[in-house]
Amino acid sequence: MMEVTLKIKIPNNWIEAITSKYNTPIKFIDCMPFGDSGGRGLIAIKATDKEIGNIIEDLERHENICKVDISPSPDGGILGSVLTSKCVACQALTNSKCFLTSAVSKDDGHVEWKLITGEKDSLLDLIDKLERSGCDVELQKCTYLRKRTQLTSRQEEIIRIAFEKGYYDVPKKITIDMLAKMFKVSASTLAEILQRGERKIMTQYFNKN
Repeated sequence: MMEVTLKIKIPNNWIEAITSKYNTPIKFIDCMPFGDSGGRGLIAIKATDKEIGNIIEDLERHENICKVDISPSPDGGILGSVLTSKCVACQALTNSKCFLTSAVSKDDGHVEWKLITGEKDSLLDLIDKLERSGCDVELQKCTYLRKRTQLTSRQEEIIRIAFEKGYYDVPKKITIDMLAKMFKVSASTLAEILQRGERKIMTQYFNKN
């Protein structure tokens, strides 16, 4: 398995317009394809109360955005979904064998993807698809996972089954509620188990370098 960081510039994308104007990162909590060429993203943006209304208006006016369902977040900023008519990055990712673990915008309009994949060829294929779609792609980091993380047997079992059932796919093939029923726990309990296990995996990853 490999953990990979890609820096991507997506053509004709609303991300650059928002980050350049408001100088605030956009965190993609989840993203999935929509229709033949679009994408749907669940996003969080840190912003001041004064900026929130303007950001929402700019999102609604962007030519590639079909629908915006966003509201102020309890911890500041905004949280919600954005539906786009065209997202070549979402389409390329969906047709790959790579799994997206996080996506965050940068000041220059690029988006930083963190991915996990089991095959070098699948990574090269994804990069090729992105570049052929007009994206600028830079491979920033590639780490081979050789050591086992110190997961508990319970964490390992749940994360493994979540992975096999498609919880980390884009789009997700199983919801956290469905997983919770499989393990006969509440969704909040399962979410905590996943988060603790994922934190251990990510801690190992960042402490390597």
